Amino acid sequence: MSEEGEEKMELSHEPVPGYRTAFFIAITIGVLYLAIILFKTLT
Repeated sequence: MSEEGEEKMELSHEPVPGYRTAFFIAITIGVLYLAIILFKTLT
């Protein structure tokens, strides 16, 4: 697959503040939305 002496390239970046918080907020809202839909279909 890779040849002898070939170095592996690695992409890296500096984290942008605020994206992790926004991600968790969006996931939480999505889970709550699905939970409300599930609750309404069961009652």
